[in-house]
Amino acid sequence: MPTPLVQSPLTSGNEPLVLCPGPRPLEKPLAAMRAAARAAARATALAAEERQALWDVLHNKSIHSVLQPIISLRDGSIFGYEALGRGPAGNPLENPEALINAALRHGRMLELEHLFRYSALKAARQIATGIRLFLNVNPNIIQDPHFGVGFTKEYLTRFAISAEDMVFEITERESVDNLRGFKKIIEHYKAQNYQISIDDAGAGYSGLNLISDVQPHFIKLDMRLIRGVDKDLTRQALIKSMQEFASLTNTRIIAEGIETEEELATLISFDVPYGQGYFIQRPAPQPQPIAEHVVRFIHRENKIKNRFFGARVHKFHVRHIIRPGFTVSPTLPVLEVVERFEHDESLQGLCVVDDGKPLGTVMRHHLHRQLSGRFGFSLFAGKTVASVMDKGFLSVDHQTTIDVVSRHAMRRESNQIYDFVTVTRDGNYAGIVTVRELLEKSIELEVANARQLNPLSELPGNALIDIELERLVRLNLDKRVLYFDIDNFKAYNDKYGFKNGDRVLKRLASIISENTPEGDFVGHIGGDDFIAVTERSEAEKVCQDIISAFAQGVAAYYNAEDFQNGYIEGKNRNHQEERFPLMSLTIVGVCATSFQSSFDLARAAADMKKRCKQLLGNNFMFDDGDGNSADEDSAQ
Repeated sequence: MPTPLVQSPLTSGNEPLVLCPGPRPLEKPLAAMRAAARAAARATALAAEERQALWDVLHNKSIHSVLQPIISLRDGSIFGYEALGRGPAGNPLENPEALINAALRHGRMLELEHLFRYSALKAARQIATGIRLFLNVNPNIIQDPHFGVGFTKEYLTRFAISAEDMVFEITERESVDNLRGFKKIIEHYKAQNYQISIDDAGAGYSGLNLISDVQPHFIKLDMRLIRGVDKDLTRQALIKSMQEFASLTNTRIIAEGIETEEELATLISFDVPYGQGYFIQRPAPQPQPIAEHVVRFIHRENKIKNRFFGARVHKFHVRHIIRPGFTVSPTLPVLEVVERFEHDESLQGLCVVDDGKPLGTVMRHHLHRQLSGRFGFSLFAGKTVASVMDKGFLSVDHQTTIDVVSRHAMRRESNQIYDFVTVTRDGNYAGIVTVRELLEKSIELEVANARQLNPLSELPGNALIDIELERLVRLNLDKRVLYFDIDNFKAYNDKYGFKNGDRVLKRLASIISENTPEGDFVGHIGGDDFIAVTERSEAEKVCQDIISAFAQGVAAYYNAEDFQNGYIEGKNRNHQEERFPLMSLTIVGVCATSFQSSFDLARAAADMKKRCKQLLGNNFMFDDGDGNSADEDSAQ
C-alpha cells in the first residue's frame, strides 16, 4: 500500500508523513533502575576498595604521628604537643579524616584508635619530661574496656610517659551514646591524674553541655572561631566570654588554627593563655624549637598589652603574690598540729599536701572549735590530720586573676571567709594567699591604674592613648580614629568659669562613651580634646549620635539671654572685644591603615581639624571624603 501524502505548511509540496514513535512506557523506569544499579555497583566497588585499603593500613600498622606544638601566648614557651595521626603517604587514606571515616563505616575504629595511640606514644618519646602530650580520643571509644589497656602505668612506662603529662582530647563533634557511662569513665581517668580537653569547642551545638558534663582541664577553641578573629567582632565577643568562663571555672583556653600575625596579636590582647597553628609551627615528625621571630612577637605583644592595661586588677594573676605557706602530710597526728599552732602564734593555718597535691586545709580557729567541745580533744587526739582537715577549701590555679580569686573568696560561708586561698600550678600545690593580701594588692593596682586616667573624665589619658594608636598602626587595623574638639570652649570657660567648663567636659566624656559601641576605646587627650576608636562602618552613625546629643544639651550651660542671642561676648586672644558663637562640636576621623606611624596619624588629624573648625556649627569630616557637615542652626 502506498504511503499517504499530506499537505504541510512547513513543506513546499506533498511529502510523506513520518510518524516517530515515542519511548515505550517502561523504558524510562528501566533506564533509571539500570543507572541506580550501576551506581550501587560502583559504590560497592568503592566500598570494597576502601575496606581493602583500610585493612592494609591496619594489618601493616602503617600509621605515623606528627607533632604540633601548643605554646604559651605569654612567653612563647612550649606547653605541650598534639599528636596527629596520618595514614601512609600517597594512600587514599593518608588524610586522617578520610581514615577515621573509613574506620567508622567499617566498624574498625577501636583498632585504628589503638594504632593512633601507639604511634603517638612512640613519637612522644622525643618530648622532654613535663611537656604534655595531647591525644585525640573518640568519646565513644574511651568507654570501651579495651581502651584502658593502653593506659596502664606499665604500658606508659614503656614509652617513658607519666599519666600527669597525658591529655585526652575529646571532640565535641562526636555525640556521646552513653552519657552516664561516659561521665563515669572520665572521672575514672581524672582520678588517675590524666587530664581532659574538649576539642573543637565552638564547632558544634552540644559543646556547652559537653563542657558542663565533663568539666575539663582545657577547652580548645575550634579553628573556625579563630579564623579572622582580628576583624570579626562576634568572634571576639565569643572568645572574651569563653575566657571569662575559663577564669571562673579554673579551666584553660587553647586557641587552635592560628594562621596570621593579626590573629595571634588579638588573642594575646584577650589574655588567651595557650595557642597552636601554622603561624606558630606546622606539624612535624620531630619536635622543633619555636621560631625566634614568633617568640619575639609574643614577648612584644605581651609588653604592649601590659602597658596598655596598666596594672588593672582583672589582668593581674594571683601567681605574683603567692607565698609558700606551711604544709603537712595527711598522716601527721593531730597533736603535732596543735603543738605547731601553740609554738607559732602567727601561724593561722596549714595546707595538707600528699605527693604534691593539696587535699585540705587546717585553720587555727576551725581546729580549736573542733577540739574545744566536751569530747573533742579525746575524740581527735589519737587521729591524723586527715580526720580534721577541711576538704571543701578554696583552691585556684596560679594563672587566675586576683579579681576572680577575690570574688570566690568573698562568696564563702561567713566562718570561712577569711581562710587563706590555696594556689596550685598544674594541679600541684604552689602556695597560699590571704584575703588581706588580695585586698591590699587590689587597692594598690587600682591606685596605679588611676594614675593612667584623666582625673576629670576618668578616661584613659595620653600614655594609654599613645599605646592604643601604636597598636592600631602596627597591626594595620581597619579602624576609624575620631578626634573631638569643642568650638569656642575657651570663650565659654572665660565667661562662665572653670567649674562650669568642667561640667561641659564631663558631659561630653559621657556622651562619647554612651554613643560608641561597647568595647571601643575612648580617651581624654586633655582640655576639650577627646579621642575614640571605632569600626569604620560605625563611624558615621557614632559622629551623628554624638553631635545630636551634644547639640541638644548645649542650652543647659548658658543663661537665657546668651542662648537667645546665639552668642556670648568676650575678649579674643588679642584682648579685643568679640562675639563668640555658642559651643559646637568638631569631629574628624582618620583611618589607621593610611599611616605608617601614630605620629603621622595624629598630625594628619590635626591638619584636618583646622579645616573642619573653619565651618560653622557642629561638623564631622573623614580623611577619605565620606564625611558630613551641618550648619549651626540645623545641628542644634
